Amino acid sequence: MAKVLVVEDVSALRQHVTRLLKEKIDPPPEVIEAANGHDGLKLFRTARPDMIVMDISMPEMSGIKAAEQIWQESPATKILFWSQYHREAYVREIGKIVPDEAIHGYALKSETDEKLIYAITSVLIHNNPYIDPLVRGVQARLQCKDQSLTDVEYETLQDVTAGLTDRAIAARRHISVRGVQNRLSMLLTKLIAGEDQHLRDTAGMEIYNPRTRVIFEALKRQLIDPDAVTVLDDDLNEWLAEEFDYEKA
Repeated sequence: MAKVLVVEDVSALRQHVTRLLKEKIDPPPEVIEAANGHDGLKLFRTARPDMIVMDISMPEMSGIKAAEQIWQESPATKILFWSQYHREAYVREIGKIVPDEAIHGYALKSETDEKLIYAITSVLIHNNPYIDPLVRGVQARLQCKDQSLTDVEYETLQDVTAGLTDRAIAARRHISVRGVQNRLSMLLTKLIAGEDQHLRDTAGMEIYNPRTRVIFEALKRQLIDPDAVTVLDDDLNEWLAEEFDYEKA
């Protein structure tokens, strides 16, 4: 019987994960729980679980700090980070501590129970790392040699590629429409920074409006997944169809 340690400071969430483990995995694993990273570290040392489902942000000791110590003692331990955030700082810090021997993952609390169970079984049973698509996007931009984006800029990019209007983004982010337009302008400037001035003037700025130009640049730099782009624009979609050959995919 597999043994899983669930480390989460919100008791309702901790109990929810425990219930899912017992109901959705056959045979059900033995589940032990801890309310913070410090207690999780102590339980790991005594119980030696096969896998840990670990929140990232917790009192007393963060999940990242606890995982760092766990991997120093046992590099092959499987850890699935479970978080409501996909912030660049978290992804960067986790990337620094994961040993080559570890099978690990990063799942988001905003996803469905089915996605969480899929992530858990991928790591626990199939020995396959599971990284949420949004987190993979953050990893991609961290690896990009171009100027990296801030969390705010990346959030704006995600909203724009989802096809949200300026008003919808403003409501979602609790800012003004003018604030959204300023964000978009700064994001556009940052994405095309460093290009030759002539290229900036002739590479399609008159063809693409700022919103679709942002998407175009982000696609070229692999900052976003082409399959995730839902904004409707004839010129952009025509380019996507040729570049990624959707019909043959």
